[in-house]
Order: sequence, then C-alpha cells, then structure tokens
Amino acid sequence: MIIPFNFVHVFHPEASPVENALVLRRLLDCLTGLNVDYLQHHRDTPALYKSGVRYRRQECWECIPTLFERKWGDCKSLACALAAEYIMTGIPARTVFRWKVNQEPGGNDWTMFHILVQCPGGFEDPSKVLGMGKDENAKYYRNDGSVMACDNAGIYSLR
Repeated sequence: MIIPFNFVHVFHPEASPVENALVLRRLLDCLTGLNVDYLQHHRDTPALYKSGVRYRRQECWECIPTLFERKWGDCKSLACALAAEYIMTGIPARTVFRWKVNQEPGGNDWTMFHILVQCPGGFEDPSKVLGMGKDENAKYYRNDGSVMACDNAGIYSLR
C-alpha cells in the first residue's frame, strides 16, 4: 500500500528550516517505529548488512519488507531499518540528519538531507557501508562554513 503525504508548508525554498527539521524528525521516527513493529513480528528477517540491500537514491520512504524485496534504497530507508534493528537488539539508536542548502543560479535553491544512525558509540552511516559514493558522503555545510546537523533531541544545531 502506498500512503502519500502532502506537506505543502515544508521542503521548498521558502520553508522554515525549523519546520523542515520538525517534520523530518517525525517522519524518521514513524518509519523507524514501523520497522520495529515489523521486526517484532518477523524475527527471521536478516540483518540489514547481510540482506543484500545496496544504497541507491530513491524518493520513496520504504519499510523493511519493501526495502529488502527491492534490494536497494537510500539513506532514509536504510537508516530507519538499521535503527530499528539496533533497537530490537537492545542498542539505543535513533536516526539523525544533516543537510546542505545547494544554491543555484536564478534562485533555484534546494536542500539535500542525509540520514545517519546515532548510537551510544557515535554515528553510523549505513548508506556509506552499502555503497554510497564518497562524493555523496561529504560533510554538509551552511554558507558560513559551519556544519549543520541534528542533535539528540532531533532539532537542528550548528557545530
């Protein structure tokens, strides 16, 4: 089943970065929670890194069964799958995000988000492990050069 959401107030050039962050936080928590629910009822599901899934850009947000069937997905689906896997094994895990505003001539600015998994030992990037190219895995910077990332509460911060 495909359930579309239409968020007209976020994820466009004039949108508030705070509202973008809040909506993205909720979506990531939702997908992670759905994956935890799935894993609770499908204990024979292989671990993400042993599933044969690889990284590839994708617009859809996909739960574990679709991700594993297709055999590829992007950072949001991979990170939410890995976070759920860790949660199911008792490891505290949460998805976090970084972003970069890409400015183009003519004012066609757009924002690229990248999703990671945060555990007690630090950050893990399942996209990188599963084949994301090194050019895609660059740090995400604001125009002033500071790194923008999501903190533990799920709200963006500057470092």
